[in-house]
Amino acid sequence: MIKKEKTNMNDDKKLKLNDILHLTKDQIANTKIGLNMGWQGRTHFLDWYESDPNDRNTDFTYHSHQGKQRNFTSIGQLCFGFVRLQESDDKWLLVSAGKITSIPDADNIGTCGHDELPEYSSLVGRLIIHYHKGNTYSRYIFSAENMIENIEVAEILPNIYEPIKFSGFENVHLPFKTLKSMIDGVRYADYRAALSGVKGIYCITDTRNGKLYIGSASGKDGILQRWNDYKTSFTGGNVGLKDLLDKNGEEYFMENFTYTLLEIFPKNVQPAHIYTRENYWKEVFATRMFGYNRN
Repeated sequence: MIKKEKTNMNDDKKLKLNDILHLTKDQIANTKIGLNMGWQGRTHFLDWYESDPNDRNTDFTYHSHQGKQRNFTSIGQLCFGFVRLQESDDKWLLVSAGKITSIPDADNIGTCGHDELPEYSSLVGRLIIHYHKGNTYSRYIFSAENMIENIEVAEILPNIYEPIKFSGFENVHLPFKTLKSMIDGVRYADYRAALSGVKGIYCITDTRNGKLYIGSASGKDGILQRWNDYKTSFTGGNVGLKDLLDKNGEEYFMENFTYTLLEIFPKNVQPAHIYTRENYWKEVFATRMFGYNRN
């Protein structure tokens, strides 16, 4: 396992990007660095993170032109593409390391052809750098020789970066899209293991209007099994949520619903106790009167 690199030391001892990449002077002169933020309200981090892990979307870092200006000028140029992390404006995650194989002309602006560089594949999704770019979108592909000495390595993760890590049942609070990614088995292995090991009471929140739904999970695969019902059907068979689905459609759930654990129980607890506690929480939050509970 690769250890996390520490950077809390004097500036002259901080690990720099090229201490990891080991590019020669000639290679640096032929290398571009992409610092990708987002487009039209969506972050490029999500473009990468929510894509198929076996075929990641990194086209944004190989865009051929910035206006009329070429981002890449010759076949064989190297590009190291980073996306800004949601946790910090100055932290960037490596999502691609490639060599340019084709460049569209100015009349056909698009994505440059490229081959991924296998020697850096172990760093993709794991290498995080620290660099202050600011919030301007006017430029995002830079010549490495102008900046590589100023880019510090923040850390190298032992596993592929996950924006949300399981930190205890008391902190489980997932938007619908994150819940879907977790259940689909693409990411969040620690979440799946934890939620399949307990039964419990949960709260679904409609963030658009503040209404709540209180539910319980008493099946053999615990919370994970019950939340999979919501991922699949959006309603889990609940009458109040079915009415909402008929009225507003699936997109409403995907954009506005969050799922929070209120109380957990070991898997050998009797269902009657779970139902008693479920009714308790319905009374606490008055969800029969003001929320989506109908029983």
